[in-house]
Amino acid sequence: MSDFKVIILAAGQGTRLRPYTDHVPKCMVEAAGRPLLLWHLDTIEACGIKQIGLVAGYKEEVITDKRVEKVINEKYQTTNMIRSLFCAEKFLNGDVIIAYGDIVYSTEVLKSLMDDPRDIVVACDEGWESYWSERFEDPLSDAETFIKGPNGIVRSLGKKTTNKAEVQGQYIGLIKLSARGCELIKSAYYLAQEDETNTNNVWDSGRSLDMAYMTDLLNYLAADNELYYKSIDRGWVEVDDHTDLEIAKNQLPW
Repeated sequence: MSDFKVIILAAGQGTRLRPYTDHVPKCMVEAAGRPLLLWHLDTIEACGIKQIGLVAGYKEEVITDKRVEKVINEKYQTTNMIRSLFCAEKFLNGDVIIAYGDIVYSTEVLKSLMDDPRDIVVACDEGWESYWSERFEDPLSDAETFIKGPNGIVRSLGKKTTNKAEVQGQYIGLIKLSARGCELIKSAYYLAQEDETNTNNVWDSGRSLDMAYMTDLLNYLAADNELYYKSIDRGWVEVDDHTDLEIAKNQLPW
């Protein structure tokens, strides 16, 4: 059994998947006959991980699987990823995987992150372009920056761009933290929380801490050369809208 813990972030409302999300949270929408959450849990358990925290919010009562310890973001309607993550702060110690609730990923992808010894590592899809071409008429309309530095460093990620040279892969919503990585993330959060001069511009994001994205925090860490990437080539899908759902149905199971 692995000592890793997983935090699944699944508090959001999934408005782009309506009507499927009218009565269930996004992670309980079915792809290829099974809720997204079950795809998560199968992969996580196949990698020997038993400690699973899930941050729920919208329609949280639908999530009843006993394999996850559910924590609730009561303010899911007015907060974003970072606040959800820190609802599960008790899991942020030792080796941790953070997973967005609306993705499905293979055991190979998860194991590759678990095996990486670096402190803060994001999975980077090198095969993003063919997938984005399925999802969008113009892949660059939705693709975000992923700028690499030497020796596996991430310089910047998650920003809008029209310059393909700045898209050297895609962040997929899967992060590995070591014990030191957890402390770095908590330190960045506490500092932002205490900084009263930048309440609407945490980590130079132009957003408040309530509304901050995960990529805002990751970019802050990247500026200190503390963020690394692990290259993958597909082996995952995102289910954000109806097109994504159809693609997922065609690609699953792995």
